[in-house]
Amino acid sequence: MKNKKMIISLVVIATVCCLWQNTIYAQEVSATPTTSAIPSKNAFMMELNFKPFGENIVSFNQLQAKYRVSENVALRLGLAFDHNKMDLKGDDYDPSEPMKVTSNEKMTKFGFLPGFEFHFLKNSKISPYWGIEFSFFNQSVKSHYKDFKQEYSSGEYKYVPVEIDIDGANRKITIEYVYIPYPGGGYYYSYNSYTEYHERAYSSFGGNLLAGCDFYFMRHLYVGIEVGLGYNHVNYKKVTFDISDEVNPTVFPSYTTGKFGFYYNSALRLGFWF
Repeated sequence: MKNKKMIISLVVIATVCCLWQNTIYAQEVSATPTTSAIPSKNAFMMELNFKPFGENIVSFNQLQAKYRVSENVALRLGLAFDHNKMDLKGDDYDPSEPMKVTSNEKMTKFGFLPGFEFHFLKNSKISPYWGIEFSFFNQSVKSHYKDFKQEYSSGEYKYVPVEIDIDGANRKITIEYVYIPYPGGGYYYSYNSYTEYHERAYSSFGGNLLAGCDFYFMRHLYVGIEVGLGYNHVNYKKVTFDISDEVNPTVFPSYTTGKFGFYYNSALRLGFWF
């Protein structure tokens, strides 16, 4: 699978390089005052994340639009959206399985990032800039599980189903097997299990002071890199557990965090303009 993704990445890069070489001559010959090889005033630009050697070569979960209000200044707006769903049903098991543990998890995240850029150089295919960006995000998480617990009744152990609804998080159960020796020799295995709630509902806001550079290697096509320094405030929402064999729900309280530090985009930004 990794080799296949590597081959796809190399094909994409080779294709872009070939297009670049084939269009250089045409750009030099046909360039006129009305067909600039770099974005000009009133140009509209679109960007997405590009990782030529990553698991996902092109990422559509965060798009960014830009509008050049002048030769040096561009307004920008990033839009983020991500939706994940996992559904394990009883029909997914073998019919002979007595305890069909099921789960349903849904997570939706959206956000928007307004800002602006100031480009230092005019009429240059290499265009460094500084800018300011604000961010606003919201993530919702809901999950439902059916487990089985062991009970002793009428002289025997039975497994009874337990329904669990979680509003504000999903769970991850980790089981660790432990090798334990007997004092007189021999050994036996035991295990420990613990539950993590690694995805929680939250809302956040922040701001970044940005520095970046765009390279217009083809007409209407460019790549860019970007770093920044900023602050992000996150409010993790409360989590409510409704368990079928318990009278009252269990609640994890909300809490907030704040972080100030460097920001960087690990992907190249692949963009086009018209």
